Amino acid sequence: MIRINIALMILATAWTATAAEHERPRTEAALIEPPTVVQPRRAPREEPDADKNAAEPAKMSTTEAAASGALSPFSVAPGVPHAATGLALGGYDGAAKTFRARGAVEGRLVNFLAARVEYELGPANGPSDRLSLGLRAKFLNQAAYGVDLGVLAFYQPRDFRQEGDVVVGLLLARRFDRLMLVLNPLVGSDPEGDDRSVELRLAGLYNARSWLVVGLDSRGRYNLSTDQKRSGHSLLDWEAQAGASAAFGVGPLLFSTLLGPTILQRTQLGLDGSAGEHQVRAGVLAMAGAGASF
Repeated sequence: MIRINIALMILATAWTATAAEHERPRTEAALIEPPTVVQPRRAPREEPDADKNAAEPAKMSTTEAAASGALSPFSVAPGVPHAATGLALGGYDGAAKTFRARGAVEGRLVNFLAARVEYELGPANGPSDRLSLGLRAKFLNQAAYGVDLGVLAFYQPRDFRQEGDVVVGLLLARRFDRLMLVLNPLVGSDPEGDDRSVELRLAGLYNARSWLVVGLDSRGRYNLSTDQKRSGHSLLDWEAQAGASAAFGVGPLLFSTLLGPTILQRTQLGLDGSAGEHQVRAGVLAMAGAGASF
C-alpha cells in the first residue's frame, strides 16, 4: 500500500512539472513579444505635373492682371492671359480736339500664344477708326532669363484708301517686387513700302493695394509717308500721349482712368504733294473705362 502511494505521488509530481514546462513558453512569449499591429498602406504621393502647370497659367484676379500689364491703356506685356482679357477706354483729346477711344480684347490659344484685337478711334493718316488683328507670343520668362520677352504681329486692314498695314514689335517686361516695367518698340509698313511708321510704348505699373494699381503709361508714334495719293490731305507727322493711370478692381471688373498731356503735329499736303504748314497742337488727354480678366 505504501508503495502504491509513493508511486502515485511520483506520477503527480511529474505531471505537474510537465504541465508547467508547456505553459511557460507561451506565458513568457506573451509578455516579451508585443502584439502585431497591421499598418494601413499609404496611397502613393502624387507629384505635381510640371508640364501641366506650365501649360496652364494660374488664374489671376482682375487687379493682378492689371499689375502684370495685361490691362494697360497703351502698352502690352508679354504674359499670356489665363483665358481672356478685355479693356475699353474713351475720353477727350485736347490736342486733336476730338473724342478718342481705345479698346483691346485678347484670348489665350496655347500656353505661349494669344490672339489680340485692338480698336482705336482718333486722328491718324487713314480712317479715324482703325482695327488691328494680330497674334502675340511669349518666348522668355523672367524666372529663367531675367526678363519677359515676346513678339507681336498685327494686320491693320484699313489704312489710307483701304490699304492695309503690317505692324510687328517686341514686348519686353521686368518685374521688381510690386513694380512692373513694360517696353514695346513697334514698326509698321504698307505692302508698297511708301507708308511707314515707328511707335514706342512705355509703362510703369505699381501694385499699391490688393484693389489698386497706379502708374504711368505712354505712347509715341512717328509717321513716314511718300505716297502721292495723300496729296491734298492732312498728314499726321507724329503724336504722343502720356498719363498717370489708376486701375481699381471691383470684383471681376476693373475701372481704369488715364490723365496726362497729349501733343501732335499735322502737315497739310498740297495738290502736288508738297508739304505745307506744320501745325503743332498740345492739350490734355482724359480717358476712363472698364475691363475684365477671365
